[in-house]
This record gives sequence, C-alpha cells and structure tokens, in this order.
Amino acid sequence: MIEFADVKKAKERIEPYIFRTPLLRVPALDDVLNCQVYIKPENLQFTGSFKYRGAMNKVQSLTDKEKSAGVVAASSGNHGQGVAYAAKIAGIDATIVMPTNVNPVKLKNCQNYGAKTLFEGTKSSEREVKMNEIVANEGKTSIHPYGDDFVKAGQGTMALEILEDEPDMDFLVVPIGGGGMISGISVGAKGLSEKIKIIGVEPTGASRYTESLKIDEPAALDKVDTIADGTRTDKANPGNFEIIKNYVDEIVTVDDDEIKDAMKAIVSGAKIIAEPSSSMPVAAAMYNKIKFNKDDKVCFVISGGNNDLEFLSEIIA
Repeated sequence: MIEFADVKKAKERIEPYIFRTPLLRVPALDDVLNCQVYIKPENLQFTGSFKYRGAMNKVQSLTDKEKSAGVVAASSGNHGQGVAYAAKIAGIDATIVMPTNVNPVKLKNCQNYGAKTLFEGTKSSEREVKMNEIVANEGKTSIHPYGDDFVKAGQGTMALEILEDEPDMDFLVVPIGGGGMISGISVGAKGLSEKIKIIGVEPTGASRYTESLKIDEPAALDKVDTIADGTRTDKANPGNFEIIKNYVDEIVTVDDDEIKDAMKAIVSGAKIIAEPSSSMPVAAAMYNKIKFNKDDKVCFVISGGNNDLEFLSEIIA
C-alpha cells in the first residue's frame, strides 16, 4: 500500500511537468448540490485528464535502461493519453493498447502525442493480456492505469493541492474506475486532514468496488455497461480494494441518466466541460445519493474532459 510519503515525493517529482489546476468555488451549484461547491478541474490538465499526473510520476521514476526500451499501457483512453504525453516529454517510445470501442477523441490524442496504438477487446482484462504479451516480447515497462504504486501516488497529488488551497475542506467526492485515483487521493488527503471524508462514486453498470465491499474481497464483473467510458474496468484491483477499505468513507453508485443530467448541470452552472466519468460525483449529489449540510465545503473532482463531441452535443441538446 502506498503511504503519505509516496504522495509527497510524487508531488516533488512531477511539479515541473504538470499544470497545477486551480480549486474553483462554484456558488451557482450550491443549491443544486446542497453544499458549498468546489471543483478541482482536471479537465484543464495537460492531456485533459488527471491521468497525466500518475503517468508522469511513473515515467520520471524509470531507469535509463527502462527508458531505452520504452513503455506500454493498456487504457480506455485517458491513461493512454497521459502515458503517451509523458513519454513524449521524456523522449521515449510508448505503445497504448486500447479497446475496440475506444472514444475517438482519446484515440486521436494518443496518436498525436506520438504513441503507437493497438486495439484489443472491450474489457480491461483483455487489454491487460495484450499489454503483458508486449512486455514479454519487447521488454517494455508496463504502466498499469490504476494498479501501479507510482501511478497511484501521482494521482494523489491532487489532494495535496486541494488542501493547500482550502485546508478546511470537509469532503472530497471522487469518481472510481479502476480505483487508482481514489486510492492516491484518499491517502494524500487523510495524511493532511483528520476530519476530511472521502466519498467514491461508481456507475451502476460497473460497480466493482461496491460489489467488493459486499463480499469483502476484490470482485470481478461478468460485464460492464455504462456511458462512463473511463470506468469500464471489469474487476477490482486487490491493492486498491485494501486502500478503499481503510481510507474511503463511503461509495455510492449513479446510473447513466443521472450522469447525463450532471454533465448538463456542470456545463450550465460551472461553465466546465466534463466527460461522463468525471460527472459522476456531481450526479451523486444531485440525486441525493450523498447527504451534505449547506455549510459543508465539498470538492467534486472533475477528473477529465475528453468527450466525444457528437455524444456531448446529444446530451446537452
């Protein structure tokens, strides 16, 4: 399990390479979400997603020998973009294994950053098999999207920034896909604040950690079905499950229609473009899955903004 010291070290390592996204106060959404609304807009991050933080932390930790062989990642999109861009900055080769139903915007961005892209299935487990084949055959270093400790620590740097900007924050509400972001954020936040509560939000069509908590062990799903493409992993990661059990206070789920409504509310109220996965925290508060008091200071992590523009236009319309 990563520790608070790992998150602090990650912050020092990646600071020269990332955009320190602001903490935005959004009073226009206070009545809608029944709290004092803050947003951490990682849609403004280089590559349009928080994933760049963890990818850069991993790439900057590689040895010269590892860099010379290049890196490989399995990703539904945002992690792939983060790895591709981090590799470009470091001057090393990157291969990204993506699903056959990949978001076209995320695919194009990976290619624009210079990465080689391959396609394998629609489940994360299928992509991981292909990634491991490349590691075995080509000697590349794999960068797991949510299971790598350097990646988790890099994602946790968001929590350090949030609490530097507002030390009295009461809640952090975080989307859950593979669980790497909420793992890093919860370790980072609770290393700084004894009172802060961490709430995770999953889609009902991919509720790995909700199911895991019910049976008290990492769960695997028979299928995933959600518009939140950044969360389409079909199994819980054992290491992240342990962190979630120890650091996360609650997990709730939202359905696709609730996510769509949240996307519209974010555009209208916060003037921010958030992708479906990023909109889950706001959806949970909109639909009273989480109970806040009006005086509670609540930060909703907008984890990315890499939308399929045609799909986004349909939702807004």
